[in-house]
Amino acid sequence: MKKYNITLESAYALSMIILSSIVYITILVLAFTFLYDGYLEWFANKQGTEFGFYTGIIGIILLVGVLWALFPKKRDGIILKKKDAPKLFELVDKAVAKTQIHPINTIRLVPGSSIAVTGLFNKQLLVGIASLRYITEKDFEAILYHEIGHFAAKDTKVGSFLGVYFETLEKQYISSVNFWNYSPHYAIAIIGLPSLAMSWLLMHLFSFLYAPYSKYREYKADEFAASHSNPKQFANALVHYSAYTYAHDVIMPQIIVQLLSENKKLTNVYATMTNYWHKENAEASMNAVLSDKEQFKDSHPSLQNRLKNLDVVKVSENEGKTLKTMFPEFEKFEEQLSDDYTIRIGINSGLLDRSTKSLD
Repeated sequence: MKKYNITLESAYALSMIILSSIVYITILVLAFTFLYDGYLEWFANKQGTEFGFYTGIIGIILLVGVLWALFPKKRDGIILKKKDAPKLFELVDKAVAKTQIHPINTIRLVPGSSIAVTGLFNKQLLVGIASLRYITEKDFEAILYHEIGHFAAKDTKVGSFLGVYFETLEKQYISSVNFWNYSPHYAIAIIGLPSLAMSWLLMHLFSFLYAPYSKYREYKADEFAASHSNPKQFANALVHYSAYTYAHDVIMPQIIVQLLSENKKLTNVYATMTNYWHKENAEASMNAVLSDKEQFKDSHPSLQNRLKNLDVVKVSENEGKTLKTMFPEFEKFEEQLSDDYTIRIGINSGLLDRSTKSLD
């Protein structure tokens, strides 16, 4: 008989899945119970509870959140073929063979700067297009081992299950907020407050409970990467990668907003951003990520704590060829994904309408 080694971390992950499943089922039961109460009040001319009118509306809000979460998200980005970046595929295949995990099925270029993995059955490596100009090949290889570490530990499988529950709570919260915002009168809007309060509390409770497990898995993936490259190489990659992503997520959007407000044409926003990657912004990004303090609810440990866990106190300058050299036509991909990033920033800043699909 096959024996299963149940560790504390696997027990914690299993308990999270069970708890989330109970919450999910409870929400479904509440939604249909409230809907039935409303149905009795509105259509059947039967007396349910004395609050049938109100519970019916709450049931609709809850059900909208559940159904909305079931619709698959639009997959952003471009699925790469081997001819698009043969050296990148060679590097990934080499890392997969070295770590002896199942092959990665898809490599996808996505808007943004993050490098991540996802997939319950279909293993996907997501490479943020903005990283091509900044991260070196050696640093990318070290980060790749970290991401493979998540596959090796089956983190993406746990994440896929929990992601469904969290997305349901998130969509219910958004549905409740929209009901509040678009109700014609406060007397009607207030009916949705119970749903708003419940989804807000459950979202924060979920984040609170998931944070310790998530941080632990990040530490283990760091250790996996360090053992397959070396601690200093991975630490160096982690620090510079963190600085780039901070600049892309925090500093560069401010610049893009300024350019949009001046009606500047941004055919390739990623090429435009390189003009602003000067010493001042580079130092600001590095100082920000190195001084960031960890909070309990954070899904990732602070950079300081991750370096401490790796027993590395000093990193070197970022040297070597950047990842873009692996792509014969990398600017073509940048231009294809440029509008996605620019439009998102424009919408968030209020400069573009939510219906904007293209900047042409």
